[in-house]
Amino acid sequence: MPESLQAHVKRTRFGMVRFLFLLLFIGTMISPIVLMMLGNRPLSSDPEALNKVVRIPQGMPARQIILLLEEEEIIASPTFFQALLKLEGAEQSLQAGTYLLNPGMTPLQIIEHLRSGRIQMERVVVPEGYEIKQIADVLADRGLADRERFIELASDARLVFGENVPLDLPIPSLEGYLYPDTYYVHEEQTEQELINQMVQRFIAVTNAEIVPLLEENGFSLHEVTTLASIVEREIMVDHERAIVASVYLNRLAINMPLQADPTVRYVTPENRPQVLYRDLEIDSPYNTYRNQGLPPGPIASPGLASMLAVLNPAETDYFFFVSRRDGTHEFTETYNDHLRARRTLGY
Repeated sequence: MPESLQAHVKRTRFGMVRFLFLLLFIGTMISPIVLMMLGNRPLSSDPEALNKVVRIPQGMPARQIILLLEEEEIIASPTFFQALLKLEGAEQSLQAGTYLLNPGMTPLQIIEHLRSGRIQMERVVVPEGYEIKQIADVLADRGLADRERFIELASDARLVFGENVPLDLPIPSLEGYLYPDTYYVHEEQTEQELINQMVQRFIAVTNAEIVPLLEENGFSLHEVTTLASIVEREIMVDHERAIVASVYLNRLAINMPLQADPTVRYVTPENRPQVLYRDLEIDSPYNTYRNQGLPPGPIASPGLASMLAVLNPAETDYFFFVSRRDGTHEFTETYNDHLRARRTLGY
């Protein structure tokens, strides 16, 4: 090969090597920029996207945290999020804690939150059997919600979710669907976000424990929640849940009115523990003394135990029960036995 040609080949090879090194150099400089452009996009562009409370347990590795954020619909891409974590050198600095996150936040904003550690949260307990107005009282007493605003929103699911209500509701109200549980609430959460948090908890629990049992029992989720709410308001001791459920199911089976005092108390203007004879004449679809079948919807938020009691009732022939005034009830099969029990107990 002539020397001139050899020199040309060497120059060409050297030029190609320089070009490749230049590309590699430019690539290392540009890739973080490209990653920032592509990966640092929020999942949602909706300015009214709801906050979510996300709890990260102690010792959870970064990869599981990323999967949790994806499951909670906070981030768009686990791959990009993990790449950003590496770029920020933050894989080992994410802190366990309870966070208020939003799908409208960029991944870098989320990473900064997770680096900062636990934020101040209020622990709020919503007991089983509470009505919307009682839940509103609990939150208002803690300065976490406006009572009237909370009641207004919870009374019409469309005010919270628009046309995308995540439940099959035959009525507007979310009564019964604000799941009774322990919540961690941030003072900046809106009433809408609080309601959504409780509804999402209801959905999570019932999807796991109740929905799989519905088909074999022939009930809808709304029917189970409605009857369970009555059971919840009726009982004071756990072992009576399945028995009380059996009484109401026995009545429904023969088209006998439920005659459930809690449904009447739900629509009485006064807040008192006992039902008066005049209350039985209240003209309301929730008055189960005047109307057969279930009321239009739940009268309170039932817990999981009461919902399971409806789906797995005790096997009894009871149609009646009366309070013993000690938190328990006397159960009977016939109306005459019921009357005798009432006389014995001093009614």
